[in-house]
Amino acid sequence: MSKYTNIPSEIRNLFSEKRQRIVMNDLLHILESLRIDQRCLGGVKRANCQLTNLQVFQILILLPFFAVSGLSHYTTSVMSRMFGGKKDILYSFMAQDTVDWRNVIYRIAVQLISMITVRNDFKKSHLPTVLITDDSDLPKTGKRMEMIGKIFSHVHQKCILGYKTLMLCWSDGRTQLMLDASLHGEMGKTQGREQGLSATERKKRYSRERDKESQTTKRKKEYFMNKGEKLIEMVKRTIKAKIQFEYLLVDSWFTNFALIDFVCKCHKKFHLLGMAKMGNTKYNTKEWGEITASAILGKLKSKKAINYSRKYRCHHASVTVTLGKREVRLFFCRMGKNDKWRILLTTNTSLDFLRAYEIYSMRWSIEVFFADSKRILGLADCSARDFSAQIAHVSLVMIRYNLLASIKRANDYETIGGLFGEMYNGVHELTVIEKIWGIILEVITAVTELTGMDEENMLDLIIRDNSRLAAFRILAQSA
Repeated sequence: MSKYTNIPSEIRNLFSEKRQRIVMNDLLHILESLRIDQRCLGGVKRANCQLTNLQVFQILILLPFFAVSGLSHYTTSVMSRMFGGKKDILYSFMAQDTVDWRNVIYRIAVQLISMITVRNDFKKSHLPTVLITDDSDLPKTGKRMEMIGKIFSHVHQKCILGYKTLMLCWSDGRTQLMLDASLHGEMGKTQGREQGLSATERKKRYSRERDKESQTTKRKKEYFMNKGEKLIEMVKRTIKAKIQFEYLLVDSWFTNFALIDFVCKCHKKFHLLGMAKMGNTKYNTKEWGEITASAILGKLKSKKAINYSRKYRCHHASVTVTLGKREVRLFFCRMGKNDKWRILLTTNTSLDFLRAYEIYSMRWSIEVFFADSKRILGLADCSARDFSAQIAHVSLVMIRYNLLASIKRANDYETIGGLFGEMYNGVHELTVIEKIWGIILEVITAVTELTGMDEENMLDLIIRDNSRLAAFRILAQSA
């Protein structure tokens, strides 16, 4: 096994006290303090393996922060020369079927949430804690990837090659942490061209035999699962992890009777707050009987029950109705004269419009995650053919984002992008380590020629009490 039992500690030794960045120190400290069992990461390796699974996991987390743009560049990086191993070690770890990435993400998220909830700014906040869900496109370019197919992109308004990812995050209004994710595909409507691919294209996709009980096999089973049903499973897992939240925020695609019924029946007390469609769904009202949302809005207009909010510059109205057997409250809202009326639905019938609007605006947090993670952390950039590696990549991006979000909260950075830039700029010292070490060796050689001392003894004498020079020496010996 590698002699570097504590990789974050070894990296910290590379920086002098004056050159250490607060954000890098915080990242290494959090990574060092995370309680992750080897069994969560695929089990314990044989004694003759170069790196443990935990060490490989830590290296994978740190790669983007040390100017390593991809796994293929690891072999030529300073981290490889320091800790050993080639890129194959990373690829093999990513392709493991035994890693329960959901469990790993939840374990880390629970620890990070506990660090946030003890803060005074959390205790004094007037905003509730919420769960937020949404899906996003992960565009791909290779048709040989496992399970790959065409999906309909609402952004591009056309079918594109890639995966859909459904994600769940926790937020307190200031910090959002990712909790869960699933990869999905779409079968399509054309027989013979399932997933938008021909039979030949589907046959050429990568595939391999897996154990029926492996984690990746379980994840493949949910690939064509209804995302509404998957969301309910995710919320159940969050409750089981004992993560506290007061509201579940969703858009109109997820708001349906099944979700409302689940929220109302759940033993964990929380409320649903989501957009609803101005469609044909009928609501039972005490005054007008069973009518559609647009008909309810017409009745409210005729009663002149439309109010105006100067704070949010919008017209709004509200009414309590029954959907199925569940009592819910509808909020109608229009931002401008030419804007369409929209509906917010909540299971909290005591909620007023201004508070509902304020809480629902927290849903923007997940959109910020999608933007930052794609632009900075490469959420959609994995080109691996193996489905296990695709899951591992998405999971690692979520973990990196959670670590950055926690550091952002502690150091009051304005954006994740600014935080990443500060951290990235702080590690350029590593890229010139070899040159510096070469200069040190040249000086020592010149001195030994003048004094007649043994070069190795002089080197030992100089670095014996200097941890920084000792780290330089380790790099040189592992080069």
